[in-house]
Amino acid sequence: MKKVASGYRLIFGYLGIFLAMAGVIILLPLFLLIVPAFRDDIIYIPHFLIPGLSMLVGGILLYTFLLLGREKSKLQKHQDSILLVLVWLVAIVVSAIPFFLYGRLNKVDAGYEIMSFTESIFESCSGYASVGLTRLPIQLYDSHIFTFYRAVLQFFGGVGLVLIITSAVSDRYGLKLYSAEGHNDKIIPNLAKSARIILSMYVGFIALGTVALIIAGVNWFDALTHSISSIATGGFSSKANGMAGYSGNQMAIEIITCVLMVLGATNFVLHFMLLLGRFKKVGKDIEIKTFGIIILVFVPLMFMAFFFSRTSQFSVSNFTVGESFRYGIFTFLSCITTTGYSNVPATMSIPSVAFLLLTICNVIGGGMGSTAGGVKFYRLGIACKSYYWTLRARLSPRRYIYPTYISRCGETKEISKDDSNEAFGYILLYVLVMLVGAYLVSVLGHYDFGSSLFEFSTALSGTGLSNGITTTANYAVLWVLNVGMFAGRLEILVVYYALFRVARDILRKETI
Repeated sequence: MKKVASGYRLIFGYLGIFLAMAGVIILLPLFLLIVPAFRDDIIYIPHFLIPGLSMLVGGILLYTFLLLGREKSKLQKHQDSILLVLVWLVAIVVSAIPFFLYGRLNKVDAGYEIMSFTESIFESCSGYASVGLTRLPIQLYDSHIFTFYRAVLQFFGGVGLVLIITSAVSDRYGLKLYSAEGHNDKIIPNLAKSARIILSMYVGFIALGTVALIIAGVNWFDALTHSISSIATGGFSSKANGMAGYSGNQMAIEIITCVLMVLGATNFVLHFMLLLGRFKKVGKDIEIKTFGIIILVFVPLMFMAFFFSRTSQFSVSNFTVGESFRYGIFTFLSCITTTGYSNVPATMSIPSVAFLLLTICNVIGGGMGSTAGGVKFYRLGIACKSYYWTLRARLSPRRYIYPTYISRCGETKEISKDDSNEAFGYILLYVLVMLVGAYLVSVLGHYDFGSSLFEFSTALSGTGLSNGITTTANYAVLWVLNVGMFAGRLEILVVYYALFRVARDILRKETI
């Protein structure tokens, strides 16, 4: 009779699979050296080969030692959260090694920066959480292998580490990580096939975006990395000066980028429904309606913020009507999709009043089951609908009973009190975490609270549009932003459930 693997043996055994996967992720950029034009980066082979092979072999050994030949039981309550937190922590830490090894395994010219342990973790966390905040030394933008590596991190982080594994293996052992990672909807009943369909659409969008950008005049490498970061709603750029650094038709590049950002921030179930021709059902979906209302409200406000506001570098006359629409719409879409690109000549040139609107956009975020962060359209839609239903009930005769239905992924769903409370509760928790994080950034970094609030909101939501704090922040502030990026990517509650379960296990209390 086979021995049964359960509890922490099962957790760490499964962790071995993801550790091996992290090793593969680190090794992937090495294939870029096949291209003759990138052979100058051959000096960076040890930076990726050593940690990549170590993690790959270590993960296989861990799985073999703990789980091979054993019957696997189901994960108990909140153990899936523990595993998910460990998976992302391990991936972030080991994937930071190539950044840390730069300048330590190779010689750098005098005056060139190298990345500290904290900065390396920050860059890796920003990549996996598809945030886009960066402390990358400017000379590394000239390295194709490091630039591509950052795009690879956002590729896997955007769609989700668990989804990648789920697309390759079945869920026969009750691995509940798929929903815990934020994938709340299945396209078809079979979880593994559903994950493969999502991954196929994800790769397909990136391919189409790459082709479109090449047609717009961008070289194939920049087109590929930009397309990955746009669909992943990550915001890492292959150029030190961001959007302005790309060759080609700038207006066309911005339009293509807007389309890619919206695609990435839309629920992949809705994409699948569109491919099946179910346009009416998609149009009725609560997330699409919520997004539409947000556009109608925020686009005029962003236009006014740019056209009527004065900044230190621009007066009213510097922003024409056309420029106000162009910068306002792009910046709005960049934040509501939690991507973080900026097409304004310099980020600090964004009018101060616009930062208030963008902070709200950071909090809202994109769709459920997408690559975007924030509280999501679904929760905001439920909260607004619930408040409307409450007001309507109070203004109506008592004998009237109104339905509380919404359209969700092609199906009609009744919203219960528990659904409403969950939406309101998460939004409240999210805002509280954001305020605490902003307070810590302000106190530890000696920044004003308004600037700190925007910077932490952009980390928590995964937006990555910075007002300048990240580039000057001390290590204490960087760790606060690290926590924000990590918690925001896992939607906060998963981290709480994991800590709750570990604490009860340490105290030897039963988790009911």
